[in-house]
Formats: sequence, C-alpha cells, structure tokens
Amino acid sequence: MILYGLRGITHGWGRLISVMSPSGAQAVLDHLETGPELQVVAQKGQPVQVHQIRDGALDELVARYGIVELDQAAWAERKQTIGKDAVL
Repeated sequence: MILYGLRGITHGWGRLISVMSPSGAQAVLDHLETGPELQVVAQKGQPVQVHQIRDGALDELVARYGIVELDQAAWAERKQTIGKDAVL
C-alpha cells in the first residue's frame, strides 16, 4: 500500500503526521498498527493523523511503512488527485 505523509505540529507543539493513500482513508486506518507510542486521530472530513507520544516514534512509523513524506505543495496536489478518498 502506498502511503503519503505530511508532518505537522499539534496546538500543544506535539508532533504529528497526516497520512493518506490512493486506497482510501479507511484502508490507512486498517493498515497502520501504532501501539502506545503513537495516537491515531480519525475525524470525519480529515485525513488520518498519527500523533507522537514518544520522541522518535514518528520516524520509526515512517520507516516501518515506507511513508513517502511530501511538502505542503506536493501534499495539496496529491490530496487533490486522490480526491474524496483521502479523507474519512
């Protein structure tokens, strides 16, 4: 499964990554196994987010699943291409 990610920060300055796939947001939820070091945030109308609990856990998630990290412009373009399936 191809996964695309965009790193960001929470309102409390925590680290997160938004993740989408051409397979759809539900497929992302079904595919990712995060454990206690990461928290999945799934909200209607938004891409799946994974919030870091332990420093370094996002880097490990990206490496484990081969998430292709995009910059903001590439993320917006890819999200447009994927369309409504990019979000829940």
